[in-house]
Amino acid sequence: MSDDNFVESTASGYEPPDAPAAPEPTQRGDAATKAILLRLLDELTANEIGVLQNEDTECLHDFRIAVRRTRSALGQIKGVFPDRTVQRFAPRFAWLGQITSQPRDFDVYLLGFDQLKSELAEPFRDSIEPLRGFLENQCNHAHGELTRQIHSARFRSLLADWRKFLLTPCPKKPIAPRALIPIKQIADARIWKLFRRAIKQGSAISKQTPAENIHELRKICKKLRYMLEFFREHYPAHDIEKPIKQLKKLQNYLGDFQDVHARIDLLRGISHQMRKDTSVHTDALLALGGLLATLDHHQTKLRKQFPKHFGPFASTRNRERFRALFKPLADNAVLVQKEAQPSDIKNDGPAV
Repeated sequence: MSDDNFVESTASGYEPPDAPAAPEPTQRGDAATKAILLRLLDELTANEIGVLQNEDTECLHDFRIAVRRTRSALGQIKGVFPDRTVQRFAPRFAWLGQITSQPRDFDVYLLGFDQLKSELAEPFRDSIEPLRGFLENQCNHAHGELTRQIHSARFRSLLADWRKFLLTPCPKKPIAPRALIPIKQIADARIWKLFRRAIKQGSAISKQTPAENIHELRKICKKLRYMLEFFREHYPAHDIEKPIKQLKKLQNYLGDFQDVHARIDLLRGISHQMRKDTSVHTDALLALGGLLATLDHHQTKLRKQFPKHFGPFASTRNRERFRALFKPLADNAVLVQKEAQPSDIKNDGPAV
């Protein structure tokens, strides 16, 4: 299932409550953000049973989406909650994202194992099978640890505290600076800021640029995509779909690049471990070396394709679409200026 669509149902058998209605454009920022976050909490809860049963990998996938989107909303919809509230919950959801990362990675590697195997020369395909067994053992261990954490008091208290906060009525006189600002003004300012950041980051990438810069662009685009999905109801459907579609195309490429990079790092680490295991046959190590060479070649090929994929996103036509939809009016420009605070840079990564 795509990361880019809210979950409608799950394989866990649990049906979440009816999702809150989409916030109105004029709704105050804190109330609208709570509605978004409550919807994400229901999606997370809906997939919890499936994660524990570990019978359908999509449950963990969707669970992680809800966690990542929650973290993104806390970090990107700025100033609608008191700082102490964000500081209370953001690290806890970061922890939740961390403990779900490794089991999901191994799920993905195992799901794509046959495809990786097919990329090897015929004589080496059977020799790579010990790697599958190694991944399965690591995957089972990671899922066991995740199950232990989900049963922990730490996880239970997070969900209980979070739901209590989201269901608490918003104060009439909030201390958060943007709590009373209409949500669409906040959305316009943040989307426009992220789009300009993505353009600046991508435009600086050349053949000599480190791969980390491409990964940074991927993270910016992911934040931008979440914001577009959170607030798409506030914009005409025929207008909002075009920039989202263009962003999806770029994200698909950036995701492929990141996947290859991550697989190379993982397999290099595994190769060191397998070399220490005297029970691993030499043919398996040779096959693993061949697989790494294939992935390295694929990464080089993808790197050369960057201009082809970034160009349409950075085109004049696409910039005009974003400008027309999201650039704040002059009297709201202060929201954009306030986005560039030192704390924002810390949350979003290196300035670009």
